[in-house]
Amino acid sequence: MKYCYQILVIIVFQFCFSIASAENFPKPVILQDDVNFWLRVYTEADTRSGYIHDARNLSIVYDKIDIKGSPRANKKHIKKTKAKYVLILKSLAAEKRKNLSNDEQRVLSMWGDSVSKQRLLAAAGDIRFQRGQSDRFLRGLVRSGEWRPYINETFTQLNMPIELSVLPHVESSFNPEAYSHVGAAGIWQFIRSTGKRYMQIDHLIDERMDPFASTVAAAKLLRHNYQLTQSWPLALTAYNHGVASMRRAINKLGTRDIATIVRKYKGRAFGFASRNFYVAFLAALEVDTNPEKYFGSFSKNKPIEYEKISLDSYYFAKDIAKYLNISKSRLKQHNRALLQTVWSDTKRIPKGFVLKIPKPLLTKPASQLIAAIPRELRYKEQTPDEFHFVKRGDTVSEIADTYGFKVKDILVANNMSSAHYIRAGQKLRLPVKVTKAGKQLALNEQDKTAPQKAKDEVVMLAKAPTTQAVVSDKQEIAATVTNDEIKIEKPDDSRIENVQVEELDVSVVAEPELVDMDAPALLTDPADYTVDQRNTIEVQASETLGHYAEWLDLRASRLRQINNMKFGKPVVLGKRIKLDFSEISPVEFEKRRIAYQKRLQETFFAQYRIDSTHQYIIKRGESLWVLALREFKVPIWLLRQHNPDVDFHSIKPGVKITVPNLIEVG
Repeated sequence: MKYCYQILVIIVFQFCFSIASAENFPKPVILQDDVNFWLRVYTEADTRSGYIHDARNLSIVYDKIDIKGSPRANKKHIKKTKAKYVLILKSLAAEKRKNLSNDEQRVLSMWGDSVSKQRLLAAAGDIRFQRGQSDRFLRGLVRSGEWRPYINETFTQLNMPIELSVLPHVESSFNPEAYSHVGAAGIWQFIRSTGKRYMQIDHLIDERMDPFASTVAAAKLLRHNYQLTQSWPLALTAYNHGVASMRRAINKLGTRDIATIVRKYKGRAFGFASRNFYVAFLAALEVDTNPEKYFGSFSKNKPIEYEKISLDSYYFAKDIAKYLNISKSRLKQHNRALLQTVWSDTKRIPKGFVLKIPKPLLTKPASQLIAAIPRELRYKEQTPDEFHFVKRGDTVSEIADTYGFKVKDILVANNMSSAHYIRAGQKLRLPVKVTKAGKQLALNEQDKTAPQKAKDEVVMLAKAPTTQAVVSDKQEIAATVTNDEIKIEKPDDSRIENVQVEELDVSVVAEPELVDMDAPALLTDPADYTVDQRNTIEVQASETLGHYAEWLDLRASRLRQINNMKFGKPVVLGKRIKLDFSEISPVEFEKRRIAYQKRLQETFFAQYRIDSTHQYIIKRGESLWVLALREFKVPIWLLRQHNPDVDFHSIKPGVKITVPNLIEVG
């Protein structure tokens, strides 16, 4: 009787779970072919093979090919096979329907005899190759066992769908060392700018590489996306493509239906990866739920039980390893957030860092072993920073912020001018000199003055108190390492110049399966920075008429003229103004605008992180501007990012808002 009761409980639980899963993560019939395609990718083809297919209609798979040669040979083989099907499609589009070859007849049968010439010509331009992932997926299933209990527990505690735990299958195959060619890292594949909102990321620690810390960060980001989209399919898609784009899709199409958005949304950067992110997730969820169906019997890694200890001083890794009687390589394996500068003993493990030691490796409690470290091997300070090794995605500005210098100090120390660029792997000298006492001294002890105002007059937003992060001087260089080039923003005319990179010394451990190269730079920012068809924009926080004029290469007086604005009248947050694109294109304007916002936000998140959020109900007579400054102590732009649909100028009592709780870094 007791056994029957237990079986009944399990059946009821599974039934309720399946209902909840269907509600949170629907599987529209119209998208089933797409899900089936990714099931084939994840379970039928390994990384030495792949599919030649149509990018829009995933039920059309022309061929499965092997790619077992060298990268150059594989690329040539893929190109040749794609060209073959381009010719076939164009031939069929030319009304050739008799005396067909076997391949031509097979392709025509896929599309159907009634397919139009226009559709076939379009298909000729939509041929794509997708590498198989079955071996990677199986390895991911095995690896996932080490962290899934913690991931599941994290989402459960935050009252979030536990199905989200399978997302690393899509992002990284649960590879903790995954580092993509667009700078995303760890099992959750955070880019630096997004990761800094929720994690510590600097030249010593990168919590993106820690499966535990990054899991909490991923949960916070997904919850943020859900709060702004009210849809888990859209929250997932926003994880890949940005929440602003998903909100634009909702507003443009008037729906939150994922199938409608996937099929009909034509966002500028809403490409193959973004369209397929949700269906790939559904496929991964199916395989993860029924792994034996697809891979047979296998064993997952076991979770590791750790003893954790917060270090009371700065220590060299070699000393910690010696007194714990554990090799540095083993310690590194379980403390992935610490970067190579620490493991090479160039820098010390920071004071306060929570070290994780597998209990089976300990002969005594870790606290006792570390307490035995001699006093002379305990340090009150970190070793001075003398050099920085450039990583993909680094900017001169960000490097300066990380170490507390001005950009011009970095340039002087490295004999650089605005014509130079940085490259991945480059060794930059920092503007410090080290004394025998080990103290760090800046070469330039200049006053830290406030940044100058923008050209022409700069009108403050609504003349209301704001808390803005300080933006660097306009005469600095913003050089960003990208996939195959360096973009340098020159101070003299603010134009972007592309400089080809001869060599990028970067180790890319795993390339991402689903990444749109043109995805938004500010994935967590719901603000709309685009120009509409009428050449108008919505005014966002920390932007002024002077900024717009500068980004347009115009005088502010021209913008006042076309908007009938009196001198001294401020632009108003949330309102739309008209712009003049006689000097630059709307696309270039958007790039400059987003670069400014990204810089503003990165500067702020170099000092603060979002720890959590709380709800606040507006009382009579309260102003969001004053609350942000005095009560919440958050910048207006950050408060608005969490409440994009709230009118900050006429908010009514009783309105509930979401407030981010910040913690200071370091």
